[in-house]
Amino acid sequence: MSVTENTDVAHDHVVDDHHDDHPSDSSYVLIALGLAFLTAVEVGLFVLEDWIGDNFGLGSVKIALVALMIIKFWIVGAYFMHLKFDNPILTQLFVFGLVLALVVYFIMLSAFEFSFWNDGLEDQGLPGGIS
Repeated sequence: MSVTENTDVAHDHVVDDHHDDHPSDSSYVLIALGLAFLTAVEVGLFVLEDWIGDNFGLGSVKIALVALMIIKFWIVGAYFMHLKFDNPILTQLFVFGLVLALVVYFIMLSAFEFSFWNDGLEDQGLPGGIS
């Protein structure tokens, strides 16, 4: 019976040591506020594209939205899913999932929504626009 008690104490000590590496509650609040700011930037870019079109270049708003999506995905995975503090193999598996999702996403956009890549080409007088 005393062996069980010693094991429980040792287990609690290990958990406490591992917990010290994680951010504080205030850090999580700051991370959440940063994610909210990035989401507001994404919404702003989407609305801006609707108002003035994509005059910055071919698909630049879409590229910016994908880049912001990747950044937010990494922040959520690293901090809220604790991948930053876990074994690196778990992070590598998670990144592989992200890369696979992006590849499938762009293949589907290319296969079913060709106009995604050519939005605004007709308006700018460039060849390749689909009518």
